[in-house]
Amino acid sequence: MPRMHNIAASLPSVLLIAALAIQSLHAQAPTGAQPMAEAQGPGAKAQDNLQRQFTVDFSKNPPVRFEAMNPGEQGGDGLSLPRRIAAAVVARDKPDPHYIADLGSYTGEFLEAFMERFPNSHGQWTEPVNGNEDNAKIRLSRFGDHVSYVIGCPSRDISQGCIPKDADVIITSWVSIHQPLDGMAKVFKGVYDQLPSGGWFADLDHVGLAGSDWEKPLTEARKEFHAKTEGPPVHLKTPAPTIEQQLAAFKVAGFDDVRVIWCSFTDVLFMAQKR
Repeated sequence: MPRMHNIAASLPSVLLIAALAIQSLHAQAPTGAQPMAEAQGPGAKAQDNLQRQFTVDFSKNPPVRFEAMNPGEQGGDGLSLPRRIAAAVVARDKPDPHYIADLGSYTGEFLEAFMERFPNSHGQWTEPVNGNEDNAKIRLSRFGDHVSYVIGCPSRDISQGCIPKDADVIITSWVSIHQPLDGMAKVFKGVYDQLPSGGWFADLDHVGLAGSDWEKPLTEARKEFHAKTEGPPVHLKTPAPTIEQQLAAFKVAGFDDVRVIWCSFTDVLFMAQKR
């Protein structure tokens, strides 16, 4: 009986503690988007802005279908992450690049990521034909006169003068679908020769797996996460060179410290800085 009395006597205290705990949980729980953003810190605002990124209407170019890995990704495709990574890496060394030239820009996906990061810099969209110029202008319109549009340098050959000499960042994509390995080395050499000391080069590209059994499952699985059509149609029927072969091509061109910054399935982001 005394034991029961002790329990009964302590019951009000237990109930009080429980009530306070529940009240505390309610106070901490997010009641809407704004409290959650505050809980996540400053990065939440940037992420929220990212979710509202301009999505291009590709109705003028129906063969191109972009499928986002996550809703609201930049430009509506699943490869916005490596593009933003490339811009972030450059930003650590060059917080305010002078001139960003995108070589073989297609619809401007890569340049868009850089202009988002460096809105005060000048960006150049570059293509050998004007078939996607209108699409690029829609995508990049919010950057106004900070972006120029140049037709020239087919096959990424910048020796023809499409890139100004003061460009301190050159970016490109999918060289492997336009050039065999020796042609890729020539493209890289042209970029190396033109970049100033300290200039950056980024290439988002496909890589082959030299006939490995992994090649087919990785290529097929990629379609669930990346755009089914990314960039122009494949011009070369031969498999893309391997990572090792492409790294060697960079080094032959003069880049002595090339890094694989990001890799997913058969897509790779290469980056190098001219010393």
